[in-house]
Amino acid sequence: MKIQKYILPALFIALMLWSCVKQRDLSQNTVIVHFLAEPLGLHPTNDNNIYQRIIFSLTQKKLLLTDIKAFEIIPDLLEEIPVMADDSMAFHCRLKPGIKWDDGSHCTAHDVAFTIKMIKCPFTNNPTSKPIFENIKNVRLYPEDSLRFSIEMNQLYFANLRMLTEIYILQEHFWDQEKILRKYDINSFQKDFTSEQYTDLFQLVQSFNKVDNARIPSRMNGLGPYRVAEWSTGNSVVLERKNNWWGKESKSIYDQHYPEKIIFKIIKDMEPAVLALKKQQIDITTELTTPALIKLKKLDYFNKNFTSDYIGSFVYAYMGLNMKPSADRQPYFIDKRVRRAIAHLTPVEEIIEVLAKGKANRMASFILPMQNDYNHKLPLINLDLAKAKQLLDEAGWIDTDGDNIRDKVINGQKVSFSFTLNYMISPVTKEIGLMIKETMYKAGINVIPNPMDFSVFYQKAFAQEFDAMLGSWSSSAGPEDARQIWHTSSWTSKGANFVGFGNIASDSLIELSNVTLDPERRKEIMFQLQEMVYEEQPYVFIYNATKKIAVHNRFENIELFTEKPHVIINNLKLKESYLRTPDQF
Repeated sequence: MKIQKYILPALFIALMLWSCVKQRDLSQNTVIVHFLAEPLGLHPTNDNNIYQRIIFSLTQKKLLLTDIKAFEIIPDLLEEIPVMADDSMAFHCRLKPGIKWDDGSHCTAHDVAFTIKMIKCPFTNNPTSKPIFENIKNVRLYPEDSLRFSIEMNQLYFANLRMLTEIYILQEHFWDQEKILRKYDINSFQKDFTSEQYTDLFQLVQSFNKVDNARIPSRMNGLGPYRVAEWSTGNSVVLERKNNWWGKESKSIYDQHYPEKIIFKIIKDMEPAVLALKKQQIDITTELTTPALIKLKKLDYFNKNFTSDYIGSFVYAYMGLNMKPSADRQPYFIDKRVRRAIAHLTPVEEIIEVLAKGKANRMASFILPMQNDYNHKLPLINLDLAKAKQLLDEAGWIDTDGDNIRDKVINGQKVSFSFTLNYMISPVTKEIGLMIKETMYKAGINVIPNPMDFSVFYQKAFAQEFDAMLGSWSSSAGPEDARQIWHTSSWTSKGANFVGFGNIASDSLIELSNVTLDPERRKEIMFQLQEMVYEEQPYVFIYNATKKIAVHNRFENIELFTEKPHVIINNLKLKESYLRTPDQF
């Protein structure tokens, strides 16, 4: 009896240990991709984040694509690059024949019109992306050709064509079986558009806006070669290859669909992510820290199993300062002298040296140094404790009670300069926050680091509920449209202008830049806007990061790119040497 008493626990422990060390079957044609955070959602129009875009590149299709090899615009669903009308105010387009939805029905121009109307509809809950498409005036269909349509514009815009690379096409019949949206055109979507006037449309869009459409796989319908099969909250998003996908004969690398399954594995901390790489439990990561990749590249077995490198990227890290805090928040950063002092107290060089191991670039603007419109005349703002103290003194922030923290009387109440710094949970952002805290304290400012999950962080950012925040923006090789982040309309609508930057002058520059087609003239305008942002200091620009990428060598077609998503996942083909022969089963 005593023997039996101990046999079962011993067996259980042995099985547990065996499961921990059991090797993954590398002959399976499955790609496991590391995500550092969970997508906020996968709604076809209302969510907008990098993880969603990576997944959508596999499950959805757009009219046009940006070729991440040559940075050129190429057709995706369209037969060819659209012909522009003589007045440059409309694009004449035609879909490729033979495009089919999962139910076997053909994709037509009605689907395109439905998509654009839904994006533009005032009831659609997509405030962060609406500004991107505000220049679309209407969509014209041609009854004699179900694949032909024209997109008419309100005005000249330097990125009118590039706008078509941002539209994921929706199936009208899937979302609007009664064809309610066909009764409306975009011109009818006025500012005074109310739910009481248009109850049928309001009910349609309310149903479209539901959170279920961003979370439940059966509601995620798309034209891409993969479908969302499962979403395990906090763990993984699983894609499965479609059996009878309409584009399987295409030769484009963006249409290949070699992996049978793609699993996006969510690992929020770097140590377990590195361990998963070592054990070959993940195949791709673009989320490594520089120290992590440096250590990994010293391991022979890692170098044997993985292709890895430091790749330049169109990503920059920043600290945003709330210039227009709500009444329930302290106005720490309403004075630009204070914001400049914060810039002088941010140890950017040390952050790059210690945390990025020198593999990052300094920048003075929201345009990246590798981009054509970057204003190289703007001097970098260096760590300068004396200058920071002088600016804080001038702004009235002085330590009056000897507690080593500056204070100021605001609305009759003494306020200590003790602000909260929001950041997404990660080893790098945690260390950046601690380094900022240390240098700020030397000037009499108390920083309270406030780590958050990805979703909560951005909820607070869009709601403008923060003092300061550590964030990052992803750009691209193309010319920059400053409207989404820097126009005042993007603050009033609680868009991506989290910090409240801007005035009539800056808005005018943004609007002028967007209707200027001549690249050199537009460059001059963007230089002026960068000077204005530099002067107002809404952000402390920390660095232009490199991407640290690793891809398992059991795949062919491995290429690493500066442009997102950095690896063309669907083009990874399992090498024959990893395929099992029948006698191995």
